Amino acid sequence: MSNVPYNQSAAESKQLTGVKAETMKILLLAMPDAANNFHRIIKVPNLGLCSIAAQLNDHEVKVVDLVLVHKDIGAWLRSFLQDFCPVLIGISSMSFQYESALKVMSICREYAPEAEIVLGGYHATLTCEQLTDNGPAPFDYLIRGEGEQAFQTLVQALAGEREFASVPGLSWVREGIFVHNPPGELMDVRHVPLPDRSARVLNHFTYFDKRMDCVETSRGCTMPCNFCSISGMYGSSFRCYAIERVIDDLHELRRRGTETVLLVDDNITLDASRFRRLCEAIVENRLDCMEYLVQASVAGIVSDPELIPMLARANFCMVFLGIESVLSKNLAFLQKGDIRDRTVQAVELLRKHGIAVMGGFIIGNPDDGRQEIREIFRSIRSLRIDLPYVQCVTPYPGTRIRQELLAAGLVTNPDDLSTYTGFICNVRTRRLTNRQLNRIMNWENIKVFFSPAMFMGNYFVRKRQKGALRVFLNNLELLRGWFLGDQFRSRHTF
Repeated sequence: MSNVPYNQSAAESKQLTGVKAETMKILLLAMPDAANNFHRIIKVPNLGLCSIAAQLNDHEVKVVDLVLVHKDIGAWLRSFLQDFCPVLIGISSMSFQYESALKVMSICREYAPEAEIVLGGYHATLTCEQLTDNGPAPFDYLIRGEGEQAFQTLVQALAGEREFASVPGLSWVREGIFVHNPPGELMDVRHVPLPDRSARVLNHFTYFDKRMDCVETSRGCTMPCNFCSISGMYGSSFRCYAIERVIDDLHELRRRGTETVLLVDDNITLDASRFRRLCEAIVENRLDCMEYLVQASVAGIVSDPELIPMLARANFCMVFLGIESVLSKNLAFLQKGDIRDRTVQAVELLRKHGIAVMGGFIIGNPDDGRQEIREIFRSIRSLRIDLPYVQCVTPYPGTRIRQELLAAGLVTNPDDLSTYTGFICNVRTRRLTNRQLNRIMNWENIKVFFSPAMFMGNYFVRKRQKGALRVFLNNLELLRGWFLGDQFRSRHTF
């Protein structure tokens, strides 16, 4: 264990006696901020909190996704806390959401003063030392890594059934200082129960106008990409659920009236043949009555020639492809490998089988100039990407690219993580200032979205007239944000 100075709080005194209630009221909160400009199109639930809830059958658990609270989040949360009166509050936060998490924790302190507060998620995992070494923290406990087992054992410790030192990945206060328990072993996903979606207080998640939900079929990624936070969360690992377990979960979603399913795997195409078998099982179980969205790697999705045709049969309507770049030097910098030919192949095959392509690209690499960035946007048009998703390279905490860019003096904003959405540039290049980079990125985004080529044969224009209009409205908002200089900042009211 490592020790960090900390001022003793009321929470520490509670640890000495434990929370003796047989049944606890537990509230799990997901933050309202989304790291994209597609809020008119999709609202995604936090599946991880439902997975934690499934481990707490002996307690009264409520899951709240604040992304669904559209007006005055603070007033809504205050009212809910007074009605529910939780004794334990778990808060999940990404780095760009931490500013909102601080506001939420402040409200929880005031309106549920007896409750213990636990912070978890990517930000807690990757920045635990920074979060606990600056005097009194706004939380009582911090959980690093996978939350299901750690949160369950923390509840047992609070009930006096085990020692706090035995909770894997827990940071907690002992004798006035934060101590950090050793990380837990990665969970054996064969023993992870199905998520408890019945614990949700709010449940109207949508993709366009269709009811949507999420399913996880695997965890982790073994690829070496230097910009990704996944290895900081899970290490270099890839663990798959049994296909039968996934099918059981999909049957549950169909019973709940779900129309669109988002597979939230970190890299499902690491095992393309397994993914194909999953699609076959979807068809065999007549679960192709729902439509599916998925994120995939370029190399993985073309590694099995039967996979894309099977995706079409299983009713996959859109694939997010991690293309990142069409420039060899940038692919090398991002440690993606030279996937340019396979990118063309993947996009052509997906379009041939009637599947929309959402293309993910990264600009703002160290040697990027105007020409390199414009080449990315030209490739979007030439590849005929249905929905471009262009982000600026972002120095997320815990990533190798952060250290590389900091060492090179290219990070212009190392501290205000609320802007780390990918759509605000927090770096410069060796040839462009931060201001120039932001301007070029936004202007090229606007040009590509309002180009006639984007509407010719576009999946969303052909299939979803109302959806195409929403994409258009989103990009009017992009234009507005560009002129006002506040693009993609949180506008939530607390």
